[in-house]
Parts: sequence; C-alpha cells; structure tokens
Amino acid sequence: DIYLVVLVGGLIILLIYITRKQGGYTIVSVILNTLIFAYGFQLLGDGKNILRICNVIALLFLLTTLICLNGIHRKTWAALLSTICVLAMIMGIFDVVISHSAELDYSTMEYLGSIDNPDEIFHAEILLSGLGAIMDVAVAIAVALSEIFTKRPEVTFRELFRSGREIGYDIMGTMINVLLFVFGCGLIPMCVIRMNNSVRFMTIIKLHIPCELCRFFIESIGIVLAIPVSILITSVMMKLTIRKVKKTC
Repeated sequence: DIYLVVLVGGLIILLIYITRKQGGYTIVSVILNTLIFAYGFQLLGDGKNILRICNVIALLFLLTTLICLNGIHRKTWAALLSTICVLAMIMGIFDVVISHSAELDYSTMEYLGSIDNPDEIFHAEILLSGLGAIMDVAVAIAVALSEIFTKRPEVTFRELFRSGREIGYDIMGTMINVLLFVFGCGLIPMCVIRMNNSVRFMTIIKLHIPCELCRFFIESIGIVLAIPVSILITSVMMKLTIRKVKKTC
C-alpha cells in the first residue's frame, strides 16, 4: 500500500517541519493511543466486559494525550478533570433518559446478529466517540485561562469566567459541526446503498440511523456542558493555587 506509506510519511514530515517538537509529541501520543486501542481489543477478545474496558482505555487516552501534548501542569489536570466530569454527566443523562422513556431500538445497529449486548456497545460508542471533541473544548479553555492567570495573577473569578465563556462560545459551534460532519461522512455509504435500492431518504432517517442521531445529540450536549464545567474547574484550580502560594509566602 504505497499511498498509505506516502500519506503517513507526508504527515510525519509536515508535523516535524511545521510544529517541530510539538509534532514529535503528537506522533508519540498517536502511537501510544494506537497501542492502547489494540490492548483494549485484545482484552475484549479474552471475554472482558466492554464497558469496563472502555472506561479504562478512555482514561488512558486522556492521560496519554494530555500529558504528551501539554506536559504535567495545572492546565493539564484541569482539562483532565473537566473531561472526566463531562463524560460522567452525559453518560448519566443518557441513562436517565433511557430509563424514563421507551427503550432505544438497537435493531438498526450494524452487525446486530453477531452481538448479544448492543446496549453496552452503544454506551461504549458514546463514551469513546465524544471523548476527542469534549477534550478539545476542555483543553482550549484550560490553556487560555491558564495563560490569562499567568499574566494577570490578580484577575478575579468573574473575569476568568467571562473570558472562558467567550472562548467557549467561539469554539462550541465549530466542534458541534465537526461532529455532524464526521457522523455524516460515516453514513454516506449506507445512505447511498439504500437509496439506490429505492429506499427514501426520510425512511432511512426514521428507520436506519436513530442510534447515530442519538449519539450526535448526546455528544453535542457534552460539548455544551464542557464549557461551564471547564471554566469552573480551571478557575477554581488557578485560584486555589495562588492562595496556597500566598500562604506559603
């Protein structure tokens, strides 16, 4: 597969040439995350519970990505804690909604006939597919507020909150649309095949992609929640740090 080698080589060269050291850290994080993914599939093949595996590898993904790219700093721990809190919130919201409404129809999921636990697999999909977008929002806010706090240690909590809110508003719409594009691209082959077999587009939406729509809405809620949660956690951590420094002095 020469084209794959060319694409991978081009990506590595661009990362190193444009971003220098940070590009090297990015490559290391991708390699480590790939190894974590492979280890997760190995555990799944050994008959381990898929939800437990996904909980563990999601935490490992977070630690690997954030530490490799941002180092061990307050902003890293703020982004880590924010992402974990938001993931717990959206999974809790999903469980509450499912428990108080009609059970989600998993019959539209691919390869249903070969699996016995579609609900657990769907939970795992929600947990992992929303991880990147939520982490991106949390990191952007944590890094920005950390920079503001470094330059102006006397900044008030209200000013930090307002600054974080404006940053969150700027990236929220973009991240939600990124999720939409990713899900849309994944649905193109299935939609084209069914439409070529005289299945109407609205019929496809109603009968064949409710799980994808549900996942998109849940993860979009996660992106919105990541803004106030990240602002609150980062601001509190910054303020607590400066208080400790003052007491030490």
